[in-house]
Amino acid sequence: MKKHDWYQALSLADDKYVEEAHPENSVKPKGIKIFISLAAACVCFAMIFFNLWLFVPFSTTPPDVSKHSDSEYYGLIQSLNLLTYEAPQYKNNAEKLWADVKRFGFFGYKDVMMEDGTNIRPGGSALEEETLGYNEITDNQVEGITEADRIKRSDKYIYYLDNEVLRIYSIEKESSKEVGSYTLYNENENYATGQWEFYLSEDCSTVTVITENYDEKTERRVKVISLDVSTPSNIVKKEEFSVTGMYMSSRNTDGNILLMTSFYIDRSDLDFDNEATFLPQIDEGEGYCSIPAGSIVSPDNLNNTRYTVVMKLCEDTLELRGTAAYLSYSEDVYVSEDHVFLTCVFVDKKENKDGTVTRNSMTEISCLSYGGDNFETEGSITVEGYLKDQWSMDEYEGVLRVFTTTNTTTVREQYYEGGMVSADMIVPARGGTNASLYCIDLSTFEVIASVIDFAPPGEEIRSVRFDGEAAYVCTSIELSDPVFFFDLSDLDNISYKDTGTIDGFSTSLINIGNGFLLGIGRGDGWATLKVEVYEETADTVRSVSSYENTEAICSEEYKSYYVDRKNQLFGFGVVDYDHNMYTTYRYILLRFDGYELVELVNVPLKGDPANMRGVYIDGYMYIFGENDFKVEKVFG
Repeated sequence: MKKHDWYQALSLADDKYVEEAHPENSVKPKGIKIFISLAAACVCFAMIFFNLWLFVPFSTTPPDVSKHSDSEYYGLIQSLNLLTYEAPQYKNNAEKLWADVKRFGFFGYKDVMMEDGTNIRPGGSALEEETLGYNEITDNQVEGITEADRIKRSDKYIYYLDNEVLRIYSIEKESSKEVGSYTLYNENENYATGQWEFYLSEDCSTVTVITENYDEKTERRVKVISLDVSTPSNIVKKEEFSVTGMYMSSRNTDGNILLMTSFYIDRSDLDFDNEATFLPQIDEGEGYCSIPAGSIVSPDNLNNTRYTVVMKLCEDTLELRGTAAYLSYSEDVYVSEDHVFLTCVFVDKKENKDGTVTRNSMTEISCLSYGGDNFETEGSITVEGYLKDQWSMDEYEGVLRVFTTTNTTTVREQYYEGGMVSADMIVPARGGTNASLYCIDLSTFEVIASVIDFAPPGEEIRSVRFDGEAAYVCTSIELSDPVFFFDLSDLDNISYKDTGTIDGFSTSLINIGNGFLLGIGRGDGWATLKVEVYEETADTVRSVSSYENTEAICSEEYKSYYVDRKNQLFGFGVVDYDHNMYTTYRYILLRFDGYELVELVNVPLKGDPANMRGVYIDGYMYIFGENDFKVEKVFG
């Protein structure tokens, strides 16, 4: 037999014969013992290392930066070190591993149970479930009560509502990209471009969009659309709710969406045979029907044909859980932890002996509780003046605090009734415009404290912010203003101080912590953007730093501002005007370093500044405009 054939035949034999035929290929017994000993030692060391990795406690102190003590920037380094350091969430790796097991399961996922008890794991016929952490972006007025916005985020995705398109982006720094989208309306449907907001559920699996569109008769209606976004690449519509009218505002609290809409009665189209012409219509999926008569509230001072409708919807199913409609109420709606406050503005007319008539702006405030199974009207009160917006009201320890702009005019009645009033017909009135504060006890609906006409004569309120026992107010005449600080800790002894007259005024005031207040508004010209930081001192409020941009303005929509108090970052969209009236749009990010406002980002961005949004994540700014997305590195 040839040698080659002999080896081939032998390869088919039992291994022990092969070893006998080729002893050089067998492992020596001594080598086996050494190998086993080395392996055992490695396993022992691995076990020791693994136990150390599991149970050695995480450090709970910021990294040591003392090696930079000789640097002239050491103070700044220390501050940034404390600012950017995040204490560990768990004591050690064992605690963190156990938390992950409880959250995701032993193999990185939770079993998905079908109704019949069958487990459907990833790759099966059921939809894969991904658990994401929710992170709030919107600077909500009341802590714990979420407001709808055009932007929300999880720990993995950013969700942005680009008008009729919901877009989902990955959070991957420069590699971020759009990973899914859903178009709410097709090209043949009519919708209102300015009204788009949404909520993201706590488990990040559902987006609830609130928008406006027009039906075939060009009548406006508010639509609430629920979308399953658990798989961003395959977004699916779930539920829909609709009510005739226009969108005002909404809140998300305890699994319920409080939806506030307005409905105008068109007097030229009024037909009492047709309820749809004078009653808001609600559609839960089975056709429109009128709101119940018992849900309608009408004030004594009925002066317009506008409803404010408040509805409570289940976030999961969009089931209607309660309705209240207030006739002749305006757009200022404030929601506290327990109540909805609605306002009704009217004019109080008083005839004088000299034939003139004095008119005072008045506001009736109605309080509605929403915590129970049904809405309940708690009471109402009337104060002098009118409110700037929802930020002018604040409930604190059973007291509603309200800032108003008072407005008194005296005219000759015969001219006023003719519908035209010229300057020579107006008789100078006592007080004119000014600003006042009212504190209302919600158990009795009586004013228990007030500060009347605290601003210079002729001023009006431009912005208000409450912060516990403090309040900040900006008033102005044209382009000069004072900013007031109120101490409301003792309602029997309310005190306040102000900046004195400075250029411009703030349309938004933001408490940014550490005793500082940020104002965003206009400078010494109507087309001048001004951002200013104020600080309270012992006897006044002083300007610390300002940032100005001529021939530019920003949106007055507060939700369009990005507010990051931890990192002292503030972002907003801007529209620029040149001498040829050519407009460009940009996004700006500022940082307050304790001394100055520093510009970190200034990039072109498409779209209306009111709709632009931004969010800072781990050293990068993610910026969104109309069909436009940018990622800018900020730190690191």
